Amino acid sequence: MKELDLYDILGRKVHDANGEYAGRLEEIEVERGEESCAVMNYLVEHRGLIDRITAWAITDSLQKAIPVREKSCPYRVPWDKMDLSDPDHPRIKVPQSELKRVKPGG
Repeated sequence: MKELDLYDILGRKVHDANGEYAGRLEEIEVERGEESCAVMNYLVEHRGLIDRITAWAITDSLQKAIPVREKSCPYRVPWDKMDLSDPDHPRIKVPQSELKRVKPGG
């Protein structure tokens, strides 16, 4: 089992198996165990910083009124589809077309 410091990988640019830019590594979903946590998924998105700034600046009711395009939803990358062998250059092992997007609230 390999250990990585989250600060070394969060915010890094991520490319897919075809070398295309997929976004930045924004979040890590884990399953909590008694003595450790197991990584389940990585969330990779294009607009992470912009979304956080607008979430801070815009009221909830206005945010709900703005339509969300699927292209702006983050990718949910299963743990076994992410290559972190080079933490400075994380890579998704499959093309983006094979990944699911995370819908708002999901």
